[in-house]
Amino acid sequence: MIVFINGPFGVGKTTVAKLLVRRMPHAMLYDPEIIGGVLNRTLQPFTKVEDFQDYTLWRRLVVGGARLSRTLSGRPLVVPMTIWKRHVFDYLVAGLLGADPDLSCFRLTVSREVLVSRISSDSEDREAYPWRTSHLDFSLKASQGPAFGREIPTEDRTPTEVADQILEYLPLHAGWSASR
Repeated sequence: MIVFINGPFGVGKTTVAKLLVRRMPHAMLYDPEIIGGVLNRTLQPFTKVEDFQDYTLWRRLVVGGARLSRTLSGRPLVVPMTIWKRHVFDYLVAGLLGADPDLSCFRLTVSREVLVSRISSDSEDREAYPWRTSHLDFSLKASQGPAFGREIPTEDRTPTEVADQILEYLPLHAGWSASR
């Protein structure tokens, strides 16, 4: 099983993903942003892109890494990632389906005002503030598109409540721990 959690920067994808990993037996967090960071450090001197998602290699590595993780470990993957470009999303979804046909895609949504407040109050990742705010409008717009996964509203909800709703949509959720 692969659970792909999409949504704008700062909406709470990683927080919810970590809760899901704790509550889904044997699940592991698979963060494509780590691959993007490595590519940026490696390729930036040679190839300038605004976003590591623009690297074709990033998309291939994300899919290849998911396939390898599923093949070698057999463990469920929880993948938090902001994808706002439809062609990138479609490529990743097709590749993830190839890695495991049991793929569920969710998109976390929230109002602009609440998102700005969450980004501003995030004391753990102050370095991400400029990136998140400069990409706010188009990542918010994409998070409204139903093609990007099943909508999970996050406004006025705790991360635990959001994780609970996602678990309700996943097969076999009845046997998963309510809290671990």
